[in-house]
Amino acid sequence: MPEPSVEVVWGALSRAWRKAQYEELWLQFRPRGSKDAFDAVAAAVQVANQEVEDAGWGAEVFTGGLSDSDAGPVALMSRAGPKEGVRAWFDAFARHLQVLGMSGKVTAAPQAFFPDWLSGKVELPRQLTAFVAYRTDDLALLNEQERRRSWYVPSELTAKIADAGAAWGRFDGADVYLLRNIHRVRTKNPDVGPPLADGVAKFGQAGVTYLRSEPRRMVSMSLGTQGRACYQVMDDTVPWPDRLAQVVRALVAFPGDTDLAFIQHSHVYPYWSDLSTGRPLLPYVDETQIFYNRHLYAQYIPDAHGLQLLTDAHLTHANDLSDWIIEPLGAGKHLVQAKDLEPWYATIDPDPDTLAKARADFGGMILTPEIIANNPPPWR
Repeated sequence: MPEPSVEVVWGALSRAWRKAQYEELWLQFRPRGSKDAFDAVAAAVQVANQEVEDAGWGAEVFTGGLSDSDAGPVALMSRAGPKEGVRAWFDAFARHLQVLGMSGKVTAAPQAFFPDWLSGKVELPRQLTAFVAYRTDDLALLNEQERRRSWYVPSELTAKIADAGAAWGRFDGADVYLLRNIHRVRTKNPDVGPPLADGVAKFGQAGVTYLRSEPRRMVSMSLGTQGRACYQVMDDTVPWPDRLAQVVRALVAFPGDTDLAFIQHSHVYPYWSDLSTGRPLLPYVDETQIFYNRHLYAQYIPDAHGLQLLTDAHLTHANDLSDWIIEPLGAGKHLVQAKDLEPWYATIDPDPDTLAKARADFGGMILTPEIIANNPPPWR
């Protein structure tokens, strides 16, 4: 059996480093033989970081942000300081991989960038978005750091969510961008369910974006911590009811495994943290209070919306839903929607009078500081 051998491809790494103006560097280990290299790379990153710290380069050279890809694990050298420190880091990294019995190449990681119209260089209007919170395992079993970073949805359900989301979003002629943790690649395979499921289970964050530039169309799914997901549709060729119908399909895909879901307009490529800048603003609490009280999702809602998936427990807190259409979905879940959706979704901001009436209807279902104070998390 040949001795372990890890080659550092300095040419590719230095070109990528120069392109990033020597501020950061995405690197990838491409293993030979077994592709099960993530744990080894994570260990080698820690060893290399410690060696450059001990050598006095710790303030200038540091690598984290581990992600995965089909070709091998990826990491971000977020502090890429003097050349001698960077070289020392890679020497230590490669040496420890060899100690662990690994063989392969360390090279620059591929990166994929959205076209300008979707990259933030052009301001886009908010788009119809479903915010969905899926059933998790018992979050009280995690420590605080794990709770804040973990997806923690049962593995079988995670696979179903990822497969269904990929099927929901893909369309003919789309470019496919896959995100695992903080690293994005472009792939020719639109069926990205398995890597999505693996990515969110490992890192607490994954997503896929299907897009076409002419005419503009974008469909995205993002999966985040504590079972929270967002589904968004942008399409310049179809009216808002058609876009809303597609978002609703994602909302109701797994009602028995959903604690809470609702639809509103949000920034392009959203996360639940975007509730902090929602329009209108949340009536009683802020986004951080929602984040830290995940245990209340199955009983209370952040705000009233034109469309939401609610539990039996939610409905017991309502004031009067006689003006709403309530469709049972089974397993104690219900699709609750306004009789007229146009005031809610034809424009980015819902009609103020319609919203005020809805907030009165939902009443005690809407989360307040008093409810939070009276229902502390079980892990405190």
